[in-house]
Amino acid sequence: MSFRDFRFLIIIRLLLITAGLFGLLYFSYIQLNYIRIFFIGLFIFFVVMELFYFINRSNKDTSNFLQAIIHNDFTIKYSAQRKGKSFRQLYATFNQVNQKFIEVSQQEAGEFYYLTTLIQQLGVGIISFDDKGRVHLVNDSLKELLGKKELINLHTIGRISPDLHDHFEQMHGGESKVLKTTIDGKLYQFSINVSEFRLRQKDFKLVSIQDIKGELDENEMSAWQKLIRVLTHEIMNSVAPITSLSGTLNMMVSQSQNSGVAMSPEQLSSLHDGLDAIEHRSEGLMNFTQAYRSLTRIPLPNIKPVEGQLYFQRIISLFTPTLAGTQIQFDSQLPEEEFTLQIDPDLMEQVFINLLKNAKEAISSSEGQISLIVKPTTNGNGVNGNGKTSSNAHHSSFAITVKDNGSGIPAEVADKIFIPFYTTKESGSGVGLSLVKQIVHLHQGDISFQTDREHGGTRFSVVV
Repeated sequence: MSFRDFRFLIIIRLLLITAGLFGLLYFSYIQLNYIRIFFIGLFIFFVVMELFYFINRSNKDTSNFLQAIIHNDFTIKYSAQRKGKSFRQLYATFNQVNQKFIEVSQQEAGEFYYLTTLIQQLGVGIISFDDKGRVHLVNDSLKELLGKKELINLHTIGRISPDLHDHFEQMHGGESKVLKTTIDGKLYQFSINVSEFRLRQKDFKLVSIQDIKGELDENEMSAWQKLIRVLTHEIMNSVAPITSLSGTLNMMVSQSQNSGVAMSPEQLSSLHDGLDAIEHRSEGLMNFTQAYRSLTRIPLPNIKPVEGQLYFQRIISLFTPTLAGTQIQFDSQLPEEEFTLQIDPDLMEQVFINLLKNAKEAISSSEGQISLIVKPTTNGNGVNGNGKTSSNAHHSSFAITVKDNGSGIPAEVADKIFIPFYTTKESGSGVGLSLVKQIVHLHQGDISFQTDREHGGTRFSVVV
């Protein structure tokens, strides 16, 4: 209706201008009359000026409205009073749009306030900054952690902790790191997680930082307590019988010396057996000590490219002869195409042989089955539709799985199998899996296991 009114008023003005022009021509060429020509010309001039003003008023109001939107100014109210009925609906629409923008802004402000309040309540430090290092959001937990009431940019954090500043700048989205640093003379261990996002043509980083020193200290203390319990158990198992036997043998020798009577053959035999037992237990204690030394003297890995096919074929060749005389079936699944591992071949060989050996010892039935499976951990451009790697495939890591159908790992010991010297085997040292885990971690890898509680069997997976 408003547009039709506006169009109608334009047409009326154009008709008046046309009529004026017609009159101007008539009194100029047909019936000459200079007075009428003057007044008709003046009339045409005022109608044209009024037309320009009429159109410009609408354009100006529309331009002001759009400029207000650009500058987020929604407080202007448009009134059609003394501007004609034709502008009434236009200005009503302007006001409705303004009101809608106000409601959206209020909703955004409410959501921002809610998220800000939520972030402030978190016990984890949160900070968000742009690609120029300007801080846009920081919660009280991080301010308290760093001992600063205001954080304007990353340079402020750099003055507090250069290490923390460097990690904030260098880490990329999806990365997680643990940083040990000192702030105001106090040692912290931070868990840092980074996300990246783009908002309003700007790149931002969102970083969460948490002091995990307390949890690490607690876990370390728990690990030490478990280790001490195991060490105490093993040492007492050896020292107690040695102490008892040596006391008994010492008493036998003292009695023989005090009485001046030589030992009988039975006493000599007991003395011989006792000394043999002491030697055996001492040898066991020495082996235990050597095993402990092996855990604390693992060399740093010499990581280099290793051709995967040849490497695992050698491991298979080393392990297969140990299955002679058993009914255990052994199979391997390697990628069909060539692949490369970034590992220390000698150290990782200990890992895989140890896992295969444990799988063999876990099988007690005559229908034993052991599998060695090697798969890439990513499905990037080098994986075809059948899941097979192409010759141009490049994978940052591989998952090597050793699977058996043995009795499995009981739930009550599942959290202890990587503890040094813990073992459920009668002749085991408890060093194997602990050594395996240390070697894998030295490769910046990961080791995990899973036991099928229903059907039995265990699978150990190493990612390197």
